[in-house]
Amino acid sequence: MEKVYLIIVGILLILAISDLIVGVSNDAVNFLNSAIGSRVAPLRVILIIATLGILIGATFSSGMMEVARKGIFNPGEFFFSDLMIIFLAVMITDILLLDL
Repeated sequence: MEKVYLIIVGILLILAISDLIVGVSNDAVNFLNSAIGSRVAPLRVILIIATLGILIGATFSSGMMEVARKGIFNPGEFFFSDLMIIFLAVMITDILLLDL
């Protein structure tokens, strides 16, 4: 039974990495399109500002992680097997609805 949980954790890791790549690149493209299209600044300056924004956002997003961790349901009220199924279902739903 422990092998099943290791497989689920592996799947969650792969899905989380792909979700982060798609989410961050989507935010960067949305910002860059309007900035480059309006020619507000040179391309190099826009790319530097976008890079700094992504790094700062990723660094200080701990408040959002707290909402994701405790804001929707309390994981302490579930068994480990139930949590693994819930997390896997949420991650698959996120990938299917938001990233495809």
